[in-house]
Amino acid sequence: MDTREEADGSVLVTYDSSLWTRWSIGATLVLLGTAVYDYFIGGRGDERVIGLLAGAATLAVIALVMLEQCRFRFDPVSRLIEWEQRWGLRRRLGVTAFGDVQHVSVETPIGDTGIPSRRVVLHLIDGTLLPITVGYKPDVDGAIARSAETLRRILGQEPKPSPAAIARALIKQGRTIDAVKVFVEHEGLSLKDAKDRVDAIGRG
Repeated sequence: MDTREEADGSVLVTYDSSLWTRWSIGATLVLLGTAVYDYFIGGRGDERVIGLLAGAATLAVIALVMLEQCRFRFDPVSRLIEWEQRWGLRRRLGVTAFGDVQHVSVETPIGDTGIPSRRVVLHLIDGTLLPITVGYKPDVDGAIARSAETLRRILGQEPKPSPAAIARALIKQGRTIDAVKVFVEHEGLSLKDAKDRVDAIGRG
């Protein structure tokens, strides 16, 4: 996901996975070509042809699922967000006012214990969610989290306190169960890992 500030003061957020999709389609065509050769010329048996066709079908599905493109333009002058998303065969676009965005959050998938995967989500005042990307993307260097901060700034929103800060305040109030819930809901930790984090914060 790429976030950059334009010369006119707007912020443009884009993502394009079509390179991986093209690679998967190319591999699919290679497998199909091999299957055709084996069936009509090579004579290597039906089992090999079936395996090649199954592999080609799997790659074709992966190519379709991996295809994701998005373009969000945040204009501070008009105070409008012009957006367009494509995921697989689905395409959505629209215009959303700055005032319709209640807050911006960074979500992680439940059970994510390796390299953190994240996505930025706009929470609208009507209760609907507008994710910048449909899928979660690896965020090794924290760029996705920084993108959320940039969007909060241009939308004029105060930065949200971190889950650790929220949990620390709850622990001081004696609400350790609520503190555990914070880590489960906001960082996708298991109950055991969340409790360990709360215990560590409690010990200082």
